[in-house]
Amino acid sequence: MPDEVVQEDGTIVKYATVGSSKSAAVSQYLDGIELRSKDEITGEVTLRAILPEHVLEQILICLRDRDWDLLYDQVLSTATRENYESKERGQEEFKAFFEKYRKELGKTVQRLLRGKSFGDVTQKTVGDYTIVTFAPGSLGNFKFHTVKLVREGEFLKLAVIE
Repeated sequence: MPDEVVQEDGTIVKYATVGSSKSAAVSQYLDGIELRSKDEITGEVTLRAILPEHVLEQILICLRDRDWDLLYDQVLSTATRENYESKERGQEEFKAFFEKYRKELGKTVQRLLRGKSFGDVTQKTVGDYTIVTFAPGSLGNFKFHTVKLVREGEFLKLAVIE
């Protein structure tokens, strides 16, 4: 879609992303970061997330592809992963949870990702945590309502889905 169109009567119609609040400097910074890279020799994928939207998109891709290893190794926060690893069958429990609730998680994450532009989703940052949740009155019929992210260095990681 073009950024702007001039109609026959001379009216200029400009298109912009609803709810976009990124400045030119932020956009330039984000354009310089490779959010997904693949090592040509080992085939290992590295994911990076700067914004909550990046983590939500990564979760959706992992849900779609049923790539629980990538989700566990690259998207999950260190503290949450260590919590799973402290259990005897922690990683298996993690995979079983995401497999069992795959559709419900997908619906929630998709709505959180798309609903922000319409005021259906709120986002707040408290310390190193960013909490993305449904706005009051927008809960709908979702099993999960909140995604909590944690900043690890300059990147965001998934802490918990509630």
